[in-house]
Amino acid sequence: MKLGLGGGPGMKRWLLLLVMSLGLVVLALSAMVGHIFAGWRVDVMNPAMLERWTHQVQSLRFVDYALLALACWGVVFALRRLYFAVLTVAGRQAEPSAPAVKARRSRGPRIVAIGGGTGLPHLLSGLKSYTDKLTAVVTVADDGGSSGRLRRDLHILPPGDLRNCLVALAETEPLMAELFQHRFTRQGSLSGHSFGNLFIAALTEVTGDFGEALRASSKVLAVSGQVLPVTFDDVRLNAVMADGRKVQGESRISATGASIQRLSLEPADARPNPEVLQAIASADAIVMGPGSLYTSILPNLLVPGVAKAVERSGALKIHVCNVMTQPGETDGYSVSSHLKALKAQTGLSLADYVVANTEPVPATAAGRYAAKGQYPVAVDRDAIEALGVRLVKARLLEEKNGLVRHHPGRLARTIIRMIVI
Repeated sequence: MKLGLGGGPGMKRWLLLLVMSLGLVVLALSAMVGHIFAGWRVDVMNPAMLERWTHQVQSLRFVDYALLALACWGVVFALRRLYFAVLTVAGRQAEPSAPAVKARRSRGPRIVAIGGGTGLPHLLSGLKSYTDKLTAVVTVADDGGSSGRLRRDLHILPPGDLRNCLVALAETEPLMAELFQHRFTRQGSLSGHSFGNLFIAALTEVTGDFGEALRASSKVLAVSGQVLPVTFDDVRLNAVMADGRKVQGESRISATGASIQRLSLEPADARPNPEVLQAIASADAIVMGPGSLYTSILPNLLVPGVAKAVERSGALKIHVCNVMTQPGETDGYSVSSHLKALKAQTGLSLADYVVANTEPVPATAAGRYAAKGQYPVAVDRDAIEALGVRLVKARLLEEKNGLVRHHPGRLARTIIRMIVI
């Protein structure tokens, strides 16, 4: 659907709603006034007449109140959507000035993005062009690589996924972002560590608080939005595989090669980050994915209270399905299989919409992925709609450095249009 200031259907829809709602306001007020004064001439000097008029005012029909309330809601809703629609149009203007961009983004929709790994930063890098009211909710179940080593050695939360999101939302000089992502390669104790991970670890020791270290890092990188760990508790991801094996640790789960039957967090009573719950409650949209379904998205939703907060939120709830299946996690999965897994693991229906790529994977890339047991995720419309979820199809493919992913710009535009139209 095309949105435009020159009469696009999205804009027309909300203009029509605004006009109709204003008309209902006038109609409701007219009905009230007519109900009060119909057939009456109030004589303030006549107590009986004044008493009857007061009774008439008090007996206004419920339908009058309901009509006025509905009309006022329609006016507010239409104005809000028109505002976001103009924001989206402005986002496509050619090279707007920096102050204009900053002003537009400051008025953008409130979006909460849930995930981890490489998928979440990819999404954030596109969305930050439209709004600075972004909240990244990041899993802290990672126990591999540099993050796992720092977690074991310094007893802090794994900083890697959080660092990637900070860099994705950074407005600082490219050199600073590159520095945060720099990974030491020479042999020695620093080998494999990224500078950003060490920076966050050092700030945690200096401030004595991991959350304060993230806030300080956000200032250094001039982050647009906020990056929040889903919990400050030291959690581990456990899985029961289809063959009955029990596996502990995020890094080991997908490496087993068997399908996952059940996920759980240890400890089971981990406390959600209060700022996460607050962001979810006030969001205009909640986006889950893209990213590893079982080891990036679901670990956030398994923290007690988080999935329930998503379900209760009045926000638009969107699941962005991966382009390719993932060995050891989603072998043979279709789009509907991803949705079923979300519901099976959380016990809740969390998605109103699912975004799926329809752009064919280039043959050479498809061959490389097939050699690793990865295939394009099949879009099974009927099964999706049977789950009560609306399918949004879009051409979202990007092939870069031999990897097939969502194009961050096109994915962001797709999500913003879903919010405003």
